Amino acid sequence: MPLYDLNRGINKPVEFKGLVGNNIYFLVAGIGLTFGLFVTLYLLSTPLVLTILITFAVGGGMWAGVFALNRKYGEHGLMKASARRASPKYITNRHSRLFQHLNEDRTGRT
Repeated sequence: MPLYDLNRGINKPVEFKGLVGNNIYFLVAGIGLTFGLFVTLYLLSTPLVLTILITFAVGGGMWAGVFALNRKYGEHGLMKASARRASPKYITNRHSRLFQHLNEDRTGRT
């Protein structure tokens, strides 16, 4: 029996109510933007009932959207999907210089 118990939570992703990884930060950013929307509408003298309805609608949509992204992509899937979109589908080479020296050894002989 070991002297110290193992901590089996090491290297596991941070999780909050089913959200994992960067999705937690998206949720926090969305909550902050929703609060900013509420403050802006309130300072613009929008009727309070309309302000609250708009804030709850935007906040609820944001909440559902973040959880849908979490369900679809998981912990790292959203970063992988954005990297896949950013990478080219085809690599073209219009110059033969790249392939001219493939059969040569290090001394320069063919």
